[in-house]
Amino acid sequence: MLNSPEEKILNGLLDAVSERQQILANNISGARVEGYQGRDLDFNIVMSDLRSGNPIDKSTMLSKATVKYDGGPINLEDEMSKMYKNHVTYVLLTRINGHIYQHMEEATQAARAG
Repeated sequence: MLNSPEEKILNGLLDAVSERQQILANNISGARVEGYQGRDLDFNIVMSDLRSGNPIDKSTMLSKATVKYDGGPINLEDEMSKMYKNHVTYVLLTRINGHIYQHMEEATQAARAG
């Protein structure tokens, strides 16, 4: 289970969601700055890389999986909504990850007792 393809994908998604939270925070702080271009993470690209086994790190996410808005103004309500949804996604992914390790611990304890 450790270092399985599924675990690598899960950890990659956790990294991507964390990075997206920072990107969205930057969008919010730059919303009123003249010429600031907001960005967002394209999870289709992230998932494609993760499924193909390509490791992704922060610089890879920023260079390959970050898309710029069409140049229009940043809507603070939209960015706050994205940030909240992203937070919920992070919480769910961390719970999934926690359950995986909980099941591994239970199996280890059962094997010791058995």
